Order: sequence, then structure tokens, then C-alpha cells
Amino acid sequence: MSNKPHHAFGWTVILLTLASTLSFIDRQILNVMIGPVKRDLGGLSDTEISLIIGLAFSLVYSLSTFPLARLADRFNRRNIMAGCIFFWSMATSLAGLAGNFFQLFLARMGVGVGEAGLGPATTSYLADIYEDAKLPLAYGIVGTAPFIGTGLANLVGGPLIDYLESQPNQVIPVFGEVYSWQMVLILVGLPGILLAALMFTIREPARRGAGADKTEGYPLSAVWAFVKSRKHYLSLHFTAYLCLSLQGFAFLTWIVELFVRKYEWTRTDIGISYGLIAIIAGIIGGIFAGFLAGKMIAAKRPDAPMRVCLWGTLGLAPIATIMPLQSDGFIAMLLVIPITFCMAMPTGLSSAALQAIAPNRMRGQLIAIYLICVSFLSYLVAPTIIAVMNDYVFQRESAIDLSMATLAVINYGLAAICLALSLKPLAAAVARNQAEATQ
Repeated sequence: MSNKPHHAFGWTVILLTLASTLSFIDRQILNVMIGPVKRDLGGLSDTEISLIIGLAFSLVYSLSTFPLARLADRFNRRNIMAGCIFFWSMATSLAGLAGNFFQLFLARMGVGVGEAGLGPATTSYLADIYEDAKLPLAYGIVGTAPFIGTGLANLVGGPLIDYLESQPNQVIPVFGEVYSWQMVLILVGLPGILLAALMFTIREPARRGAGADKTEGYPLSAVWAFVKSRKHYLSLHFTAYLCLSLQGFAFLTWIVELFVRKYEWTRTDIGISYGLIAIIAGIIGGIFAGFLAGKMIAAKRPDAPMRVCLWGTLGLAPIATIMPLQSDGFIAMLLVIPITFCMAMPTGLSSAALQAIAPNRMRGQLIAIYLICVSFLSYLVAPTIIAVMNDYVFQRESAIDLSMATLAVINYGLAAICLALSLKPLAAAVARNQAEATQ
């Protein structure tokens, strides 16, 4: 248990939520500017822009995650998070100076390197300041970041890009004239530099739980042996979350273009509507899921994280399938509300489940393995699979609705099956970790 005052907890969660929010703004901001970027970089195809959004980020993100997680399991996590925030924020602003496909691709790779260290360090850090029954709520709050970030990116990015599109190109001293989307990237990267400095207002907590005294960390062979010993649960967990992530990031990547292409909404209309929904429904969904899972854990239900995630997935499947098929844009946007609420539920629950089964000095590395297996594939495939279906299966950009509906049926169906099968293995893995902590 931690003896730190509760106000310190609150400030820590606020900072880590802000950090995660900025990371999602910086990685998602391109999604509201797909049209202008394609035009100004020589008429890129949907597939090419999806590679900038997906492959450029996910490749180096995955390559960097595990080495940074090993550092987080051994050294000061606060300092690692501060350095990562500064690096990716600078890379985002530099992306605004890109003048062709390859320059933007390289800048996005820089964003991926910086963001790779945040998830493992955050997960491990929070687990050392919250007791088990309160941890899901903390993860749930931080887990709302994708929706706050996406919401702000749409609320600010959509209207801002529409405004800048109506104005002459801006001129920056030294660098000269920049396009509207370039100016947006430069501006959204700057707040992270201040946040990196604010990270030094929190302290590194003492480590607790199984393996906390292993200051030298675990060798790779021990990490691999641990993963193999829990392979039944982890394979189900990773597969379920891969499906959820594939569908979730495909949705977040293409929701703006769906309403532009099918319903002829302006980017400002979509930005305001979906931005508010993402923030409000996303926050409520994430906090509700964390609160509910925490109550169930306190009631001795160790399978709570995956059980609550299963409930959210079962609610998602039918709504996410019919939403893009609606003929009325207003009705489609109304359906986005429960979709966003249910999409927010699993986000923090994954971290709650994984930290509950892992020794202290292995938590960051287990999260890194999860991110490599899940986030790499989802970031790589999610933006591209919709584009490929549009370009090569249905052979028209307007088929984005059919692509999104088809993907929802497949992903949410597989996720629900894996989550249902994971409940008993999760309870067994939690009991095993608790037994080892008392030895």
C-alpha cells in the first residue's frame, strides 16, 4: 500500500492523463487533415497517407518500446516519461516543416520513438501508488486520453484547418511559407515542451509487490519464461485487444472522412460534433469501466477487468456495424455516442489486468510486449486496411462505409470470443502472482 497523500495521487493522474492526451493528439491530428495533406504533397493515394499515419509511427514505436520499458523497470520512470514527452513533441512540430512524403514519414517515425516510452513507464508508475482495488479507476482515467486527445484534435484541428484553408498560407521566419496542415502540426507540438517540464513536479514512488527488490531487473530469459508460463491467458488477452485496437484505430482514423465523403459534412461540423462526443462519452466510458472493475476486484472478482471489457465489446458489435450504413448523417452521429462510450471501456482495463499478473520489475516489459504485439499491428494495419478495402476490394473511395461495417463484424466477434475464454485463466494468473508476492 502507498502512504502518499491523496492530493499527490490526483496531481499525478492529471499529469499522466495530460501526457497520454498529448500523445494521442500528436499521433491522431493527421487524421483530420487527410484531404489537405494528400493535396499538398502531390496527390497522395489513401494507401500512401495511411502508411504515413500507420507504418511510419508503428514501426519505430514497436522497435523502441521494449528497450525503453527495460529502462523503466530498472531506473527512474518520471525522468524517462519527461524525456519522451519532450522528444515526441519536438518531432511533431518538425513534421510541420515536411515538404514531401518521405520527410513527413521520417518525422512521424520521430513521434513514434518518443511515444514508445510513455505507456510502460506510466503503467508501472501508477501500480506503485495505488492499491489493487483503486488501480483500475486510475488506469481508467488515464485510459480516457485517446478520446480526449481525439476529441480535442477534432474540436481544434477541424475548425482550425478549415480556417487556415480559407486564408493565405502562413509565413514562418527562416522556414518561409507553410501550408495550413503544416501550421497545425507546428502548433500542436509546442504544449508538450511545457508538460515535459511539469513532470518534474512529481516524485518517483517506491516500488512494491513481487520482484520489487530486484534492483538489477530481470534478464530477458526470465521475462520470456514468465510469458510462456502465462501463455494461455496472454494469448487470449493479446488477441482480443488486437481486434479491439484494429477496429478502434480504424474508426478513429477514418471517422472524419466517412462523414466528409458520405454525408458531405464540413470538417468543422464533424470536428465539433465528434470532438464533443469523444471527450464526454470517452471520459464517462473509461471512468465507468475503471470504477466498476475496481468495485468487482474489491469484492474478490479477479477476472473483473476482462469481464467488464467483454460487456463493453458485446455492446459495441451491433452498433458499430450499423452506424456507417445509415443514410442519415445525423442518425449516424447519434450512434457514435454509444460507440464511443463502449470503445472507452477496455482502454484502462488491459493495464489493470496485466499489472495484476506481473512482478514489479517486469511490469513495464510486459506492457511493452503487449504494445509490440497489439499496438504495432493495429497501428500498422488499422489505417491501411480500410484504405486497401476502399482502393482494391470495393474500388471506390465512397465505399468507406462498407469497409468500416465489415471490419466491425469481424473484429468485435473475435474479440468477444477471446474475452469470454480469458476469464478463468486471468483469475488463475492473478492468484499465482499474489502467492508469489507473499513468498
